Formats: sequence, C-alpha cells, structure tokens
Amino acid sequence: MKTRTTPRRPHRRALALTCLVVGVAACHDEAESPFEPQTTWLHGASNEMQAFGVYTQNVFLGGDTGPLFSIQDFSDIGQILGATIPFWAQVEASDIPARAAAFVDEIGRRQPHVVSLQEVLRFVVLDAGFQPIGGLDLLDEIEGQIAARGLPYETALVQAGTSSALPLSFDPSIPGVGTWLSFTDRVVVLKRTDVTTLDSAQGQYAARFSLGPLDLVRGWARLTVDHGGVPHHFVATHLETQSIPPVHAAQADELRNGVVGGLDGVTIIAGDLNSDAAAESGAPSWTPTYGDLVAAGFTDVWATAPAAGHGSGLTCCHDPNLGDGRTPDERIDFVMVRSSEAVAAGREMHRGFFRAELFGDDPSDRTASGLWPSDHTGIVATMRIPPDWR
Repeated sequence: MKTRTTPRRPHRRALALTCLVVGVAACHDEAESPFEPQTTWLHGASNEMQAFGVYTQNVFLGGDTGPLFSIQDFSDIGQILGATIPFWAQVEASDIPARAAAFVDEIGRRQPHVVSLQEVLRFVVLDAGFQPIGGLDLLDEIEGQIAARGLPYETALVQAGTSSALPLSFDPSIPGVGTWLSFTDRVVVLKRTDVTTLDSAQGQYAARFSLGPLDLVRGWARLTVDHGGVPHHFVATHLETQSIPPVHAAQADELRNGVVGGLDGVTIIAGDLNSDAAAESGAPSWTPTYGDLVAAGFTDVWATAPAAGHGSGLTCCHDPNLGDGRTPDERIDFVMVRSSEAVAAGREMHRGFFRAELFGDDPSDRTASGLWPSDHTGIVATMRIPPDWR
C-alpha cells in the first residue's frame, strides 16, 4: 500500500482484437477473448501452445498506514491510539467483503492458472487478556467468495510478513490497554485445482526495517507447477517501499540472486515490486530493481504485450479511502517472465508471446458502493512461449 493522472485508455472489454505473429505464422484475427483459458495460439503448422494465465493483485489492507509509521514515541499511549483508532476505522469502512468479491469475480472471469496476492492482512481485535473479540481477514473473505461460487481454486501458499499488535483502546479502570489490534501481513498464492504442483518454497527476506517495537518484514512464495511438461516457477512477492532504499535494495538482491537465481524452465515474478518503471532515474518512486530484473533476463509482460499500446499500465495508487482523490501515477506492479532456454540461446521474447490487461482501473470495476477494489490496479496476463524457447 502506498499513498500516491493519466488519460483514460479505452475500456478493456471494448479493445479491438490484436493479431498475433509467431515465427512465420500468418497474422489472423481471433474470434475469442484473448483471455479465454482454453484457446490455443499456433506456432508454425504443428506445435500447439496452451496459454498459461496469471493474475497479480495487491489487494490493499484497507487503511492508510502513514500515521502508524509516523509514531515518534511508542511509549506514548496517546500517540499510538491517535494512529490506530482512525486506521482501524478506515479498514472497517473499506468494505472488505465487497472488495474480495470483486477480486474473485475477476478470477472467475479470467480463470488464471495461478494468482499472486499481496497485503492479504489478517486483523484480530483482542481484549485486555489478549483473547480475540473481533477482526477482519482478507484471505478468509477471498476463500469464502471462491467457495460460494464453486470456483476450482485453492490456497497453495501463505507467507507471513510483518506481524504485531498495537493498543486500540485504553481502559482507565485497569488501568491499561483495554483492547489491542493484532495484524499480520501475508503474501498468498492461489492455484487452479487442475494445476499440478511440482515443488514449492517460501520465506521472509533477511533485510527488514526496525520501527520501534516492530519490524517491517516482507516475504515471498514460490510455487513450481507443470505446464505442458515444462516447470513454471511462479514467485509471488512484495518488496519494501522506495522510501527505505537500503532495505528495498537488499530485498531485491535476495529476490534476484537467491529466490529466482538458477531456476530452469520458465520463471515468473508476479507482485508489487515498488520500483517505478514509469519514472526517471532519481525520482522518489524509482529504484534500479526493475532495470536489474530486465538485465537479469526477465521480460516485462505489460511493456511487451500488444495491450501495452492501449495505456500506460500505471498501477499505484488510488486514494487510501478508495474513492476519487488520487489517480495512479506509478507503474510498480509487474508480471515478469524469464525462460532459461531463451536466455541461454540469447533470444528475446517478443510481443506475440503475451497478452496483458489491468483490473481495477476502470469505473466498471468499482464495488456497488463506489469503492475501487484496491488502491492498486492488478495485472491479468497470459503467455504462450514456444516449446523450443522454454
């Protein structure tokens, strides 16, 4: 989540079909949706390539964390309550059930093979004895919406990040804290039930930032699945913000050289990388992370796909109250792909391999009450990489 204008692009559902050129195959129109899960693009005369679909979405925790991170003295109960009370009120007003329904509707429409979700917060309100008396859980809501629709998806991986508890009320009769707000940030991977899992791994980045009594911790989760006999390593992650450069840079290095280093087959990074590809070097939202991943052989699906010509791809950020008041002006959410075979052969992936669209940037994506589903727009992408390029 970040607190951050671009001309509107044509509504994605009204976009003209874009022809595909792969190798020497002739360009032709496609009659079906570019995201139809079962469609096939042809490569030459004989090789069929089934699309591999992904969706990445920072679901937004529901409130502006700025006041929490601006607390100067964590021993001052007045300062803490002055930050946590309005934050929790904002989270409760963010209509998590309706926003979860919007994400699940998109999953149901697109039917991606795998999904990366960030900022999947669990909030628990605790009494003075630290017993739960309320709360909200974004993952519970999403899983409930999936079950209610009978969609063929399951939660494959859940990686916890920052976790702590802060006073939410003061009880003078004790005297002491009357209630606490416990919270845990998570990165989540969902998968379609027909997808075969080959391997998985997950963890927290060693680099983290100490903020008084709590550490700001980020994590990652990798699900390796079989697709057409080729391992596809799907990595969901959320890097630290650009406002803490040393921690961000260290986590990016862990991601590039550790988490995805040395993987064979197709590797996909999907998440909020907090590195603005639309900014000039030196701008506050810019970091070298995006460029470093490109230099390491990763292709930016949005920038490469034909749909990129229809808009800027800006993903961050709507106003924290999820109403009108701020328009996304950063491109920090990505689907990035690397083929070990293509890198070894010195081949560059081209626009014919990819399709990509945004979710959460069009007024029709709003909830019934008029809220944006998240302060970030999501990216839905499909890729068809020729067998000899994998």
